[in-house]
Amino acid sequence: MVRETAYDDVFDAQQHFRSLLDSFARPGRLNRLAPVRLDPPPGLNHASVLVGMALMDADVTFHAIHDQHGESSYLTANSHAASAPLEKAAFIFGRGDDAPEILESADCGSLTYPDTSATLVLQVEAASEQPLNGGLRLRFGGPGVDGAAVLFIRGLSPDLLLALLARNAEFPMGIDTILTLQDTDSTPCVVGVPRTARLNWERV
Repeated sequence: MVRETAYDDVFDAQQHFRSLLDSFARPGRLNRLAPVRLDPPPGLNHASVLVGMALMDADVTFHAIHDQHGESSYLTANSHAASAPLEKAAFIFGRGDDAPEILESADCGSLTYPDTSATLVLQVEAASEQPLNGGLRLRFGGPGVDGAAVLFIRGLSPDLLLALLARNAEFPMGIDTILTLQDTDSTPCVVGVPRTARLNWERV
């Protein structure tokens, strides 16, 4: 399995971690990650890999919904995290067009320990501040948003969004989500969707 040698476990991880913090502090903002030369399997885009490298270590578990090309082995080799069943995973890697049922057994934490909940990493096709044909106009509200933020996203299922909102209905329990994609110039990008985000959408 490929062990990425171009990735700096200190410099790159800290840089990407700060970008992820900013994404969650300002929901609806499209954040670009500093690119690193990577060779992931087909089921993982560069942004998802960089999220895993920045946030996972040997003390956490993850689950890859799609593992046809060694995605789980690749993530373990490059983060030292262990693959686990979905219901026991601290990080869940999937796609924006996955069936909403993937969230049924995801860990939402508890009232006593809401911080033990899973983080969902969802790959989408594209995201832009400008309209995208065949996508969603996603409106963000809540903490960290000044009034409202609008982002256009393609490759994100409304049914999955509805399931996510249902799992986040009992704050402080819930699932934080990171949308990942490659920009038009192949730059890896992320969008933070914290459990506190208020969302509504329409097709464009």
